Amino acid sequence: MSFPRLLTAVLCGGYFLLGSVQAQQPGRELRTCNLRLAWWTAPENPPELALQKDKDRTPFAPDIMALSQTIEYRGEPNAVVLKKTFSTEVDKAGKPIEQWVPYCTIPVGPDDTDLAVLLFPDEKRGVAQTRVFDFGAEAFPYGSVQLVNFTSAKIAMVIEGTPVVANSRSMARYPKVFDKISICTFKLAAAEANGEQKLLRSTTMIFKPTARVLLFAVEYPGAEEDARYHVELITDNKGSRPQVAEAAPPAPKGKGAAKAKGKKGAPPPEPEAPL
Repeated sequence: MSFPRLLTAVLCGGYFLLGSVQAQQPGRELRTCNLRLAWWTAPENPPELALQKDKDRTPFAPDIMALSQTIEYRGEPNAVVLKKTFSTEVDKAGKPIEQWVPYCTIPVGPDDTDLAVLLFPDEKRGVAQTRVFDFGAEAFPYGSVQLVNFTSAKIAMVIEGTPVVANSRSMARYPKVFDKISICTFKLAAAEANGEQKLLRSTTMIFKPTARVLLFAVEYPGAEEDARYHVELITDNKGSRPQVAEAAPPAPKGKGAAKAKGKKGAPPPEPEAPL
């Protein structure tokens, strides 16, 4: 075979092979979702963050325990949060070269429309872990109460005599959706592996059809018995800027009462790891 014919055969074979490979590659899958991002506890020196959206970056500054940041996301199934850093190299002006590196990823499912994302910073590694909550209208409607258990014990929540239990490192939703303003008795207790039960909260709470509540049970590893557990609330109010809810007042002093130690106004403790 002459060289021109051989070259033609090779090129044609290459084109056919390329077409076959392209035909086998699945189409690019994009997801569209609203993302609400907040710190669980902010690092001492909060990094400058941005959400990668295809070829663009959307800067954002998370609040602490307040899901007020909403970003419209359209991109890959794993949304990437970037943080701004600087290279050891310098530009022509002698300034360090700016770099954006991955800080954390957020899985976005094909049916997700509204996700709340808590960021748990790992300052030693310079990254963050995430805990993602489905804030879709069906998964978490307004008027709902969701218990999130970050402890090693089972946590029981009782509202107006109706209990709901969340196992360790899991969550459970109160079965009732409040359709009117309701003043309810509220109790929270921990059932530890050794069978001991501890009352964490006993109070009265107001629930509204225009608000949904995330209630977190958190554990201080190694803390004294009466200061081991801590409770945090986040309330998302419909039609207004979401706010951090007032923590429920503690139960009367005693062996079963949980008290958080630390400076007044200190941020909530960080659990050993997010769920």
